[in-house]
Amino acid sequence: MENLKILFAKIQQENPESSLDELLYKAYQSIEQSTESFSTFRSRILEANNIDEYEYYTKNVDSKLKKYVEEKVFPEYEKNDKAHGIIHILEVIRRSFALNATLKLGLEDNKIYAIAAFHDLGKYIDHENHEKIAASLFMEDPAMPIFFNEQERTVIKEAIEDHRSSKEDTPRSDYGKLISSADRNTRIEIVFIRSFFVGKWRTPEREVEDFLDYTYKRLSKRYGEENPENMFFEDETYRVFLNDMRALLQDEINFKRLYCEVNHISNREHTLSEEKGETTYFLKRN
Repeated sequence: MENLKILFAKIQQENPESSLDELLYKAYQSIEQSTESFSTFRSRILEANNIDEYEYYTKNVDSKLKKYVEEKVFPEYEKNDKAHGIIHILEVIRRSFALNATLKLGLEDNKIYAIAAFHDLGKYIDHENHEKIAASLFMEDPAMPIFFNEQERTVIKEAIEDHRSSKEDTPRSDYGKLISSADRNTRIEIVFIRSFFVGKWRTPEREVEDFLDYTYKRLSKRYGEENPENMFFEDETYRVFLNDMRALLQDEINFKRLYCEVNHISNREHTLSEEKGETTYFLKRN
C-alpha cells in the first residue's frame, strides 16, 4: 500500500495538469512487467490513496443539488432492473466527470451531474422510451428550477433524451455527446454484471450455459466492430478496455470462466433465475 501511495504522489507531481483517470493510467504504465489488469490496479491504487471517486469528481457540484439527488433521485433507481440501477448510475457519473476532465471539455459540473443522475430514471416504466421518460421526470421535478434556469434545463433535458444516440444520429450538444459516451462500459466486470442482470430480467428461465454461449457470440460481434459503442468522446481508459475485451474474447473458455466468477455463478446447469448474481459491486464510497 505504501509503495502505491509513493508512486501516485510521484505521478501527480510529474503531471500536475492531468486528470485522475490519466494519472491512474500513467501509474499503471510505469509498472514494468505487471501481470494484473488495469481495472485491478486502479482499484488497488485508489484504495491505497483513500480516493473516493464519487466524492473526488463531484466535489465542485452544488452541495444542495447533490444532497437532493442523493436523497430523492438515487432511491428511485431501486425500481429499475439491477443493470440500470444505482451501480450503473454512479459509474456513469464517474465516467462523465472523468471524460470532461481528461479531454478538457470545459463543461459545467452541475449540468453534468444532473444529466448523469437522471438519465435512466423511470426505465422500469418503459425500456424502449426510457430516455424520453427520464427527460420528462427531470423537467417535472419541482426542485430543478432552484438549481437551473429555463435554458439550462432545456440543455439538460435534450442531453438526457440524446444519451441513446446511435450511429444514425448525433446529440444536440456536447453535454449529450458526453452522457452518451459516459454511458458506455469501460470495465469488463461491469459488462458481465450488467449483461447477467439484463438476461435474468428478460429471460429468467434460460439455462446459464446457453446464456453464456449467446453472450460470448453477442459480445464477440459487438466489440469486433470498428466503433462498437458509437463513442463521441473517447479516452485511453476506453481504448484499454476495448483492447482487453477483444483479447479476452479470443479465449472462449476463459471468457466463460471469468463471467461465471464475476457473477458468482455456482452451476451452469441452473437457470438464470436460480443464480443470484453479483449484487455488491458498487463504486467505492467511504
